[in-house]
Amino acid sequence: MTFLAIATGAAIGSFLGNTLVFWVIGALAERNQKKQRAELKELEKGYLDMVQREQTRMEAYAKMEG
Repeated sequence: MTFLAIATGAAIGSFLGNTLVFWVIGALAERNQKKQRAELKELEKGYLDMVQREQTRMEAYAKMEG
């Protein structure tokens, strides 16, 4: 009977421990993914601004050339 109680307790403890570890890993991965998504949005915004400036510059140059 004692063995069964110890084995059951160990199985439940192991399950809860693994569940907690996977939950923490998932939370950290989600936080990292949100950070990367924000950085990517900033890079994309900077690129689009650069493209717009270049396009405006080329249009001005084309007008100047006549």
